Amino acid sequence: MNLLLSLLSFSLPVLTGVLLVHALWVEKNNFFDWALKLSLGTGIGLGLSSLLYFVYLFLFAGSRWFLFVEIFMAGIILFFTWQKLKPWRHRDTEKKQINSLQTWVLILADIVFLTTALGILNYSRQRAQGDWDAWMIYNRAARFLYRDQANWQESFPQEMSVIFHADYPLLLASNVAARWDILNKETPYVPMFQSVLFAFAALGLVFGALGKFKSTGQASLGLILLGGVPFYLYEGGRQTADLPLAFFMLATVVFIFFHQQEKRPILIALAGLTAALAAWTKNEGLLFLLIAGAVVAINELRLRSFRGILYFVAGSVLPLCVALYFKVALAPASEFLSGGLSKILQDIADPARHGIILAYFKNIFLFSNGWYRVGILPILCVYFLVFHSRAKENPQAVFIGFAIFTLQIIGYYAFYLISPYELDWHLSSSIDRLFIHVYPTILFVTLAASQTPEMIFEADVL
Repeated sequence: MNLLLSLLSFSLPVLTGVLLVHALWVEKNNFFDWALKLSLGTGIGLGLSSLLYFVYLFLFAGSRWFLFVEIFMAGIILFFTWQKLKPWRHRDTEKKQINSLQTWVLILADIVFLTTALGILNYSRQRAQGDWDAWMIYNRAARFLYRDQANWQESFPQEMSVIFHADYPLLLASNVAARWDILNKETPYVPMFQSVLFAFAALGLVFGALGKFKSTGQASLGLILLGGVPFYLYEGGRQTADLPLAFFMLATVVFIFFHQQEKRPILIALAGLTAALAAWTKNEGLLFLLIAGAVVAINELRLRSFRGILYFVAGSVLPLCVALYFKVALAPASEFLSGGLSKILQDIADPARHGIILAYFKNIFLFSNGWYRVGILPILCVYFLVFHSRAKENPQAVFIGFAIFTLQIIGYYAFYLISPYELDWHLSSSIDRLFIHVYPTILFVTLAASQTPEMIFEADVL
């Protein structure tokens, strides 16, 4: 019973997110549109629910009626989207014929998805409390919020050991506490399901976006290359913030791609929303928000337009304000600046540190997360070099996507340079997670800029 109720507790935020995505953007009803609606709606809905619970704690802490607040907000969303839903109810789902090549690639993708899904669920069952970071950081914070709502702001003391990372944003923790509030009990199924939902949402987003941009074959290939990499099977069940952060980074780039194609302002606003939700997910998300915002701003200024900048900022305002308030008013100071300016400059100028970081980067980006000791990124690189799109589809969007994830990697390099921790330990304990952040975006941009299996084998393209 706890398992079923825990799963049902996520239904309202997911439904709210799906309604928003449908009303604001995706209007058609083909298979890939549904994949986008469900995946984007899941992630955005969970993100908005966590923001709502954070605000709720300020206004009604200790009242235990968050369920009614969430029902009220879902009702408001339904009211304002009702007119948009009317044609949806009377529109038949678009059906397309697929050829034999697409059928076989799709079957392979289904096998990979099923295997990955079962693996994630099995890992979640075996590690019910999550991995180290889950119970040490995110679930710990959720328990503090849930068990003592009246004094929830005291859950982030300055004197708390840095090992607990009380300065980490609260998207995961506030969502878990919100579900426990609704259920009126703590249960490990809640963080388990949240982790699984984000894992499935990232897979659905890659599949749906590549299906919309490219073809059935390319969507299936994206699903295989994401769900089939070694880390994804267990990452989806760890209950940490790395995969949710990867989802929001990917969603931001996907929205930017669609904005370049459709030129609809709401899409760049949604990109701002997901980028700011990345900042509300993990500290690295703040870096991503700055990078994505800067790249969007530079592109808009190049076109002598300010409209895109304004929409991006408008979309990011709510989650960014919440994240900044948490950082400034509640969270302990970050340890990255604890050494002072002179120590930071000394570390930046130290060639030995550069050598150590480059060695780890070479290993993670060239030799890891692939098959038979071949890294997944070299495989993608070879695919792109051999099969890059001759038609130069969406060149501006592809350039923006490459710029964003490249700058994100450079930013990670810079943070390692000024790390206050012992460098070998810091790199060995975290660099694999940083790879997880950027890999789904790298995969999407690479396949969006490449030929499809249908083109390579000269099959009919849908």
